[in-house]
Amino acid sequence: MISGAQIRAARAFLRWSAEALAKRSRLGVATVRRAEAAEGEPPITLANADALRTVLEAAGVMFVDENGGGAGVRLKKKPLAVAEITEKIHALDEKIATIPVEGPPSPEIGMNRLKKALVQNERTKLKNRRAKIKKSEPK
Repeated sequence: MISGAQIRAARAFLRWSAEALAKRSRLGVATVRRAEAAEGEPPITLANADALRTVLEAAGVMFVDENGGGAGVRLKKKPLAVAEITEKIHALDEKIATIPVEGPPSPEIGMNRLKKALVQNERTKLKNRRAKIKKSEPK
């Protein structure tokens, strides 16, 4: 079961009020506050604790078990969607087009070629990530 401190921390990460958490979990505000006030296991029913946990996890919170280092919470990393990745790729394409790499050899041209290569590398990584996401999507 999650602790009161974990519920408080999860709500703080999400910047939700106790009222917002209560509404989303279909519980009373007093139940949420009572659960958060507990030092250890909250004095609420298992069904209410599960409702809180489910809502918080759906919002992107991960509960970390007490594995010697202490129980805690953290936010899940949200993966970029295909549309966001495509947008970033287009922005990098525009950036690549603006980097001048032609002309007589000079330190500036050399640095520009390096910058262009780094941006192209980033674009390739994004294209690979986008392809991986598209491949894993259900048809």
